[in-house]
Amino acid sequence: MPEDKNNKNHYLSYGIGFGLLGGAFLAVLLGLFLDTLLVWAFAPGFGMLAGIIIGIIMDSNKKKE
Repeated sequence: MPEDKNNKNHYLSYGIGFGLLGGAFLAVLLGLFLDTLLVWAFAPGFGMLAGIIIGIIMDSNKKKE
């Protein structure tokens, strides 16, 4: 089972990537309505945080199977 050791956090990496993209898209949408630079600072970070949390949950559910 050495393949399992290499793919231990497979969904976490996808969560980081897609969360960052989703957060950047959210920053664009919020930036249209809010006239502040804090949106550009925090929205990608919150998106990446949500992606990390979802990826961790999916990885932990994969280990239970």
